[in-house]
Amino acid sequence: MALYKLKAPRQFGDMPKGYEFQVVSATIPTPNAKDVEKEIARLGFNRQAQGYRSPGNFEVKKIS
Repeated sequence: MALYKLKAPRQFGDMPKGYEFQVVSATIPTPNAKDVEKEIARLGFNRQAQGYRSPGNFEVKKIS
């Protein structure tokens, strides 16, 4: 499993620009979209924000 840090480059639904969060995913070199969506939902963001689940929408850094 890999740990990624994602940063929103602009506002996505009710997720503010610059918001950072971590995602654990089994895929490399970027996290799986389902893993990203689950984490956005777990953090309490709305369905519109969850629609931006593609890792290509975020600045992604692999932590470990």
